[in-house]
Amino acid sequence: MAKVEKNNTVDPIVWYSENKNLFEQLSKKVESILKEIIADNSLAIHGIYSRSKEIDSFKEKIQDAKYKDPINQITDFAGIRIITYVESDLDKISKLVEENFIIDTENSIDKTKSLGIDKVGYRSAHYVAKLPENRTILAEYKKFFDLSFEIQIRTILQHAWAEIEHDKDYKFSGELPSHIKRRFKVLSGVLELADREFNLLATEIDNYQVEINEDTQSGNLNIEINSASVEAYMKNRFSKLYDEGKIDYTDTKELISELRNFDLDKIQELDNILEDSLIEKILSFQDSNYTIAGILRSAMMTNNLEKYFSQAWKEEHWKMITSDTYQLLKSENLPIDEYVQKYNLKLSPINFL
Repeated sequence: MAKVEKNNTVDPIVWYSENKNLFEQLSKKVESILKEIIADNSLAIHGIYSRSKEIDSFKEKIQDAKYKDPINQITDFAGIRIITYVESDLDKISKLVEENFIIDTENSIDKTKSLGIDKVGYRSAHYVAKLPENRTILAEYKKFFDLSFEIQIRTILQHAWAEIEHDKDYKFSGELPSHIKRRFKVLSGVLELADREFNLLATEIDNYQVEINEDTQSGNLNIEINSASVEAYMKNRFSKLYDEGKIDYTDTKELISELRNFDLDKIQELDNILEDSLIEKILSFQDSNYTIAGILRSAMMTNNLEKYFSQAWKEEHWKMITSDTYQLLKSENLPIDEYVQKYNLKLSPINFL
């Protein structure tokens, strides 16, 4: 809550009109802090947004008789909304919020829990918070001392539900007939189930990545080729280069498609063509910066040039061959010049593969 010197002559609308810019600045500052904290913890979110309360919205809100002292009672002059992909990230983000801000527990609420077991509807976590002292003692934050703001955290499906339900300009607003209201609530339950299923899928993917990491490290390579398995295998195979920061893995559907079109369905089959002597030769023709795509495409071309271009290569994937790959294929006495001419490939001194 915004703390100001109590004065019965202060008009709330005039007061907020004069201070709205301050709350706009506060919302932007908190948004920036949250973005930094979330990035530092390697969490992926759909988006984070901030705003100061519109004056018209404030005018409407203080019509409620419960606001005897709106300046000190209303907590959302500055608001920040964080939208996650899945439910499991809600708790992670909530923990970060609680660790980095002063939380007004009396006015904060987790509507994902407060609905009860027999109700469906609007769900998200709401925090009323203030900046901690270690920030407000700094010159750039001093003007925000003791000012409250609200942080909402919800999943993208919860956000979709809330936007539809609360948009006053849309046809779902107002008091609807009972049979339509029931269907609306049932739909909310469907979204809740979908949210839960997405969360389970995300957890299953995380577990799968752990499993294939363990498999590749133990030498069990009877694993389907997909983005996760190729990344796990290559990180294990080229662990030294990864540790030294000399190799990059860019997950592309195109690369996985090429591997499969080259008749590589299992990681074991990929391992069979990546002989140590070939890897050593591939790396010797490149500089100190390597890419997984470059290594794998070089390996496929070296293994069977004609098969790669007839089955795996697609013009929309790449049309520029690096000089190091070109020299590698020449050293193997492979007729790369024929394919350069046939497919109008361009030569580049930089590794774009």
